[in-house]
Amino acid sequence: MFEIDQSEPALRRGPALRPRAAYQPVQEIGAMALLGWAEHCVECAAPQCYASCDLYQPRPDRRCRRFTYGALKNPAFPCLRGYGVEVSFKKWGKLETLGTAVLRPAAAIVRWERMVERGAPLSNRLAGLLYRWSNDWRHAQLTYTAVNKLLRQLARQQPATAPDAFLLEVYNPGEQPVALQIVFRVSPEAIASRARPAPIIRTCTLPPGYSRHEIDGAQLRPLLECAMPFLISLQPEGDEEAHLVFLTADLVRWSKPRPAAGGAIKCVVWDLDNTLWEGVLVEGDQVRLRAGMPELLQELDQRGILHSIASKNDHAAALKHLTELGVADYFLYPQIDWQPKSLKLKAIAQALNLGLDSFAFIDDNPFELAEVAQALPAVLGLGADRIPTLLGDPRFAGSTTAEARQRRRLYQRQIEREQDLQAFGEDYLGFLASCAMVLELSGYHPDDEQRIAELAQRTNQLNFSGHKYTREELAKVLADARLDKYVLRCSDRYGEYGTVGFCVVRSAPEIEIIDFMLSCRVQSRMVEQAFLGHLLTHHNPSGATRLRLNFRTTQRNQPARAVLEALGANLSENGGALLTLALDRLRCQFVSVRCAACAQTPTA
Repeated sequence: MFEIDQSEPALRRGPALRPRAAYQPVQEIGAMALLGWAEHCVECAAPQCYASCDLYQPRPDRRCRRFTYGALKNPAFPCLRGYGVEVSFKKWGKLETLGTAVLRPAAAIVRWERMVERGAPLSNRLAGLLYRWSNDWRHAQLTYTAVNKLLRQLARQQPATAPDAFLLEVYNPGEQPVALQIVFRVSPEAIASRARPAPIIRTCTLPPGYSRHEIDGAQLRPLLECAMPFLISLQPEGDEEAHLVFLTADLVRWSKPRPAAGGAIKCVVWDLDNTLWEGVLVEGDQVRLRAGMPELLQELDQRGILHSIASKNDHAAALKHLTELGVADYFLYPQIDWQPKSLKLKAIAQALNLGLDSFAFIDDNPFELAEVAQALPAVLGLGADRIPTLLGDPRFAGSTTAEARQRRRLYQRQIEREQDLQAFGEDYLGFLASCAMVLELSGYHPDDEQRIAELAQRTNQLNFSGHKYTREELAKVLADARLDKYVLRCSDRYGEYGTVGFCVVRSAPEIEIIDFMLSCRVQSRMVEQAFLGHLLTHHNPSGATRLRLNFRTTQRNQPARAVLEALGANLSENGGALLTLALDRLRCQFVSVRCAACAQTPTA
């Protein structure tokens, strides 16, 4: 469900969009959860920011317009609902909904959405009357408030069944691919004292035209089962002002049951000796890949079918040969030891969070095939002589979506996260380390002025001074040659965050941070710590032993205060924060810093 009642078709320019080519939307949806996709700002601090932000443009309900003309209903794009929703993202715009996982028949959800759609005009007219009478912006948002109240009630209910997937169907009318970030995270309103599951972040590449993308429900299970409110957001990567038509963005359950043994294969588990390669490694043979194997692995990988290994061999020697043969990167969670192969398959299935009925096991040894068949009857067992037939077997058809082509890489990222979590005791710091965050620092350039102005006017939670600059005030700061200006950009393994921060520094006689503002998109990622540590280590011409930061408490910047307290800051009564050198407290191993002034490779 989208806020199509708040669209303004008169603001749209150019001819009406139509698909350039026919496409087949997904039809096999049996059940869905009711979601309310609404227009949001990445740096939202409503309503305080309405008065201070240059980007504020009121919608009919007085909320901020972050899409060029809202979420526009376009019946030229067929899908389950009968129409697509056209969105032209403006800077900092994102789609977001409160997550609900209670599934109901898809037809019932569509009827609910149509009831809301039909009732919204009347609700909006009543809201307009109330607003003109009271001049209270909350009255103008009657429809938005009512929908959110409904979603909150649904979010409190425990689902009887779990969704099979989060399904995203999008039509990209442009000529270039668009990177769209999907984020599942616990709502900030959740109880702070409870342990929270890590956010789930996926980046989908949307090629021109129609594309379908799925996140398997098993990957979402930690968040869906944590009994805490959660949010789902869709946002073009790097503040790109993308133009897209959304067809489906829903938690779904398929109308047909998942395939049983002999159905669609999601993972092929290979034996090594005389199967994947010719020869027996432990007997000293000069093993080589079976003819056509590189092409077979690549084609199945492109279809979204995963690969793993169950082999009785020396682990180190086998991995060494796989690397030398150039195929090691294909295999996830390889199990190479002397245990029964049924145990290896169980371990792989558990690690991938896939059902055993979606596995195929290929081995040249009838004994090993029989052992697996006895212990794990759901697994499809095939002899090595069947390898030439795999690409033509409909059970190995896989998928042709862009998401399928990225499936192995998504799992590899998950493996890296898991390894880091284990190394750091499965805590949040381990998750941060796995993100491979990179902070890029550069001096101010006139091309940065617009983005810096946006940060200066809209940043609230991580605005350390609490000051909101007018354009004139900001121009004076930018023109002051006595001050150092730093522009902060961030990226991690999930994609680009774009320009996320701005800092104004006076370097002598001690380092004094006059203003520091950071986007909430990188909140809780230790970017502040990495920046301050780098500043004190590499931009300290006078050899100062302490760093002073201008901090003033506001109603909105409690996260900034929490950052300073965690870093050992002594907060004075007038709000100023004094950080002693204590470089060990500022050194951050989780964020690499690339600094244009230092002209060096990433440093912690």
